[in-house]
Amino acid sequence: MKEYTLAGILCPQCGGRTHRSHSRGFNERLAKALTSYKTYRCRECAWRGWLRNSGASKRRYALRTIISVLVTLLVTTLFAMYVIEKLGGPAPNAGFEQQQTP
Repeated sequence: MKEYTLAGILCPQCGGRTHRSHSRGFNERLAKALTSYKTYRCRECAWRGWLRNSGASKRRYALRTIISVLVTLLVTTLFAMYVIEKLGGPAPNAGFEQQQTP
């Protein structure tokens, strides 16, 4: 169970005070934008990791979830259409068979 203080969230490793940490790279920024988890760093033991932001509103979380599902559905649909087009297309030289002359 996480404990909250006026200074922020307590470190899960040592129980010290944590503060928000900057995102590193595209993957962390994307995860931070799509979820309610944020990066934190401990002032005492230098632990750095992801913790759920207690102040995240339910409405914002629901909107992010809906957007995530829609993007996943769109990517999956486009991939399926690509595979169907590649596998279901006509065979090479279909309908253009050479006629043999007698």
